[in-house]
Amino acid sequence: MNTLLAICVLVGLSLALADYRRRNRHDVLTYREECVKELDLPADLVEKFKKLEYPNETQTQCYFQCVFSKWELFNNQTGFNVDNIHQQLVNHPTDNNEAFQGNLAGCVDQNEQGSSACEWAYRGATCLLRENLAEIQKSLAPKVWDEAVLT
Repeated sequence: MNTLLAICVLVGLSLALADYRRRNRHDVLTYREECVKELDLPADLVEKFKKLEYPNETQTQCYFQCVFSKWELFNNQTGFNVDNIHQQLVNHPTDNNEAFQGNLAGCVDQNEQGSSACEWAYRGATCLLRENLAEIQKSLAPKVWDEAVLT
């Protein structure tokens, strides 16, 4: 009976973890394009984004909310999904990497301030970019075998 229970728990955990699909560069570029169109962002602001400049203003905040929501890293009601962020950045489900978890925890909050979803997403996303830019870029980079197939 204990074995059956353990198997059921493992299957359930596997299914829960399988819900998130790690995104690639193409996915994120698509999300960015969609959000620029949906929010009708001006070209000069989009140019700033390309230079990794993200002014703290409503349009930029809502851009992050849009992109991170499509990326399944942020939800307007529950905030940032640390498990999905972890899986995206290190390519496996959350583990006991305390240093990395601490780094993530420093960037996400429960919106104690009562900010709008856009402000909340901006606050966490800019911190994540500042603290984890190399990991984010690495997680989105094409793999060597992908490049060989695509060329």
